[in-house]
Amino acid sequence: MKIFNILHNIAIIVKSFIKLLFIIINLFILFIPFVILRLLNIGIYKSIPRYFHLIFLKILNIKIKLVGQIYTNKPGLIVSNHASWIDISILSSLTNISFIAKSEVAKWPLFGFLAKMQDTLFIERNPIKAKEQKAAIKNILLKGKRLVLFPEGTSSDGNRVLKFKSSLFSVAENNTNLRDSYAIQAVTICYKGINGLPMSRSERPHISWWGDMGLLNHLWNILSFGSFEIIVIAHEPIQDTFDRKVLSTIAWKQVSHGLGLAMSGRAKSLKYNERIFEIV
Repeated sequence: MKIFNILHNIAIIVKSFIKLLFIIINLFILFIPFVILRLLNIGIYKSIPRYFHLIFLKILNIKIKLVGQIYTNKPGLIVSNHASWIDISILSSLTNISFIAKSEVAKWPLFGFLAKMQDTLFIERNPIKAKEQKAAIKNILLKGKRLVLFPEGTSSDGNRVLKFKSSLFSVAENNTNLRDSYAIQAVTICYKGINGLPMSRSERPHISWWGDMGLLNHLWNILSFGSFEIIVIAHEPIQDTFDRKVLSTIAWKQVSHGLGLAMSGRAKSLKYNERIFEIV
């Protein structure tokens, strides 16, 4: 039995190294055409990061089920809960997007580099720069892009959705042309299964990347697992609301309620004006 366990652990290590090798090869293969096409300003370069994330998730055997539809008719904000760095690949595999991220992300190995490839807007947690950052977000939206915002401000254990910080929703505040200009869409990410079995509440915090977990150690742990099942719920875009606190609350209710539905096996896309979202 002891020999079997040793051989089993060796097999896991070998498989993990093979996965890591394929990830590195995937990055180098796609990076060269990305640089060339970007220098030549050929539009297809914008889709290359998405191909990387699709292949990356395939290597990790992460399967995604999308409920609802990612709104692509207009530029705008995609507002999502955040449990792990994997969320970046999950959302990037579904559509061409950029991110709003804290400045520390730029220094992350691999994902900081990928974030730069996707024209991520790095922001500092400094109230003095709030006006400048709001202008930068508007500038990006005016260029027709869609930005992902993780308004919890940090990652969670995957079993709950932390309260959203409303400050970055101010880009839409008092914008009566919101419907014509761009859309705000809430998205729920639920870590649903592992190795073909339902993921329990006790397992989910080990898959999520939160607290003081090291990025590289967590990546290595993910490489060692067999497969994951993820449910992504794209809720209906929020309309007719121009107050940042109201927007934040509605988005939080869509994402939070959506997580509960996904965990219970009843995942569905929620309307922004359902009765459960009424604000008193």
